[in-house]
Amino acid sequence: MVNPGVAESFRRVGRDLRSWTAGEAAPVLAVRAASGIAVVMVVVQFLDMPGWGQAAIMGAWLGGVGLLTPGTRTEPSVPLLIGLVGAGGIVLGALDQPVLLVAASVIYALTLTFLGSISQATGVTLTVSGLLFFLSDHLTEDTAVWTAAVAVCAGALVQALAALLPPRYRWAEDRRILAEAWRALADDAEALADDPNAPFHTEALAEAARELDKRRALPAAVVDARAQIYALSTAIGRVASARARADAREADTVAFHSEALGLAARLLRHLADEITTRRPTALDWEALLEGLARNPVATSTGSIPTEISGLLRTLHDTEGYAGRIATGSDDVIADPALAYATGQAREAVEQLGSRMRWKDPSVQHALRRAGVIALAVALSLTWPGGHGYWIPLTAWLVLQADFAGTLTRGVTRALGTLGGVVAASMVSLVVPHVPLWLSLIVLGCALLAYWTRPVSMLVFAAAVAGFTVFQIDLSGDDPLRAGLDRGVSTAVGASLSIGFYMLAPTWQTRRLGDLLAELVDAYSDYARLALDRQAHPDDYDAKLMHSVIDKVRAKRAALSTAADQAKAEPVAGPGPLSSDALGAEEALSRAARALVAVNASVGKEEAAALPGVDVFADAVDGAYRRLAALAKGEHSPSRVDLETAARRLEAALAEGDSETRTRRSVLRWEIDNLVEALDDAGLLMASWDRRA
Repeated sequence: MVNPGVAESFRRVGRDLRSWTAGEAAPVLAVRAASGIAVVMVVVQFLDMPGWGQAAIMGAWLGGVGLLTPGTRTEPSVPLLIGLVGAGGIVLGALDQPVLLVAASVIYALTLTFLGSISQATGVTLTVSGLLFFLSDHLTEDTAVWTAAVAVCAGALVQALAALLPPRYRWAEDRRILAEAWRALADDAEALADDPNAPFHTEALAEAARELDKRRALPAAVVDARAQIYALSTAIGRVASARARADAREADTVAFHSEALGLAARLLRHLADEITTRRPTALDWEALLEGLARNPVATSTGSIPTEISGLLRTLHDTEGYAGRIATGSDDVIADPALAYATGQAREAVEQLGSRMRWKDPSVQHALRRAGVIALAVALSLTWPGGHGYWIPLTAWLVLQADFAGTLTRGVTRALGTLGGVVAASMVSLVVPHVPLWLSLIVLGCALLAYWTRPVSMLVFAAAVAGFTVFQIDLSGDDPLRAGLDRGVSTAVGASLSIGFYMLAPTWQTRRLGDLLAELVDAYSDYARLALDRQAHPDDYDAKLMHSVIDKVRAKRAALSTAADQAKAEPVAGPGPLSSDALGAEEALSRAARALVAVNASVGKEEAAALPGVDVFADAVDGAYRRLAALAKGEHSPSRVDLETAARRLEAALAEGDSETRTRRSVLRWEIDNLVEALDDAGLLMASWDRRA
């Protein structure tokens, strides 16, 4: 029987090879980036300085790749940074002494990989820049090292200037991030409309908050909409909780709340399209409200329930933000450049400092990549053919932080490169080897690569192979021999990365218990704040609550990512497998949803303290501490009797004034859901086998 992880790996490889997401293509950006390369080629021919032409073209090429990478802002700073880091790679890669070159490759790979862990955009930028280290020997054949370095910067500068040309869709990446958060909320609302116990999926919300908070400058409406993500999530949660509290016999009430959640889903998707589409469709807000107001529940009572009216008010505010974003009518809010730069640098240093531990995945990945590159560079120096540099170049691109990513990228890149090399070699047999024809083919390959960068990794790898073949080698080499040598080198580099990962792995499966424990601690902090707000409303700190919510979402996203990666690993425990961890997280999410409703039931002006909540909160703290210990496989404290604590709280809440009736009703209902969810999580964790 095939190991489930191995079977999942093969499935992912197959999906990656067949992937074709045409909707992600950016043809305008692709043409503009290819035009930057064309400008560099024309300048090289006009000045008749072919010695530094290849370096300038490679600088422009890699600058364009950085701009077309999904998740990267189309700002001039991206190609400029690629040019500067790439120039450093040219200088280091030109070392003559083999021992020094291998040592430099270790330092270069270790530094760039570790710095790349700061963020995805940083990682992509430094990875793209690092390619020039391995191409240095070819780019400096006909010119001085420092001349080639300057030429790389000049080519990147051309792409930076091209990024400023119209049509320029400002804030496109920021709009996309916000739109993804709204679509994630729409998915949650739609799921809750069908099943009030459906878990929240907050990865996109965590990503949006994290990315938008890093921006130095944003339109005021984007800033406001980012802050309102919390209000949207809370409003949806309140309606879902009210739907769950409705008696099953009250079919009209259940349908009314479901209809409101469905409306929220449709509206949020429309608003997401409005801020990301050039010509969005018009929205008839009045028609939406009229349809909701005709519901039997609304017509019989003459009013809309508080939870639904609150959701509608929040959605109306969101529509206002979307309109301001779409029209671009807002002023831009920007932090002072120096203060922002120093703040980001300080945060990056603190972030990297916190990872300076042997067991940290970022450190392990950086060391593993440095080892792979050192071995690949050493092997390339002894390679009998003239294209050994493709071994470290491929290894640099293939090796990822997780096994599934390395395997998928390795197979896809190897097959794509092999196909591109074969196709380029065949074309070279019939195309005249003159500058005009070679330039046109290089531009065609660049345009295809730019267009397919976010569409298909397989086709992108093939186009990159064709671009590199005609740009560097085929102008003077025997095409068939060069193509065969390059294909074999690519296969060796990919195999080296996959094999090295197997020898020095970072198995995400082994980290799931610790990641789950960190998430439990974050949920515990949120539970304490939500319950403290009921017991001491005057002490509520909204900023602290938002910080804790961000922490929960970040920990949940980390666990979800690790669990997804663990599915494709051919290993078992000790501790939970991916399905176990996700099952426990789903129970924890149900507990959090109950706490969301509890927290949302307290109005801004309410100051009345509810009795008995402090004692119940202490019991909940004890339950979360036990769950964290179970997740890590440590000796756990004795089981907390949450059921008894809940009954005592219900008795304390039985009496009170009319002003707190709604809060007490919500709290009595939701503590039962909280207790049930935490008990389910405890039963799941207690059954995990730690002997593996």
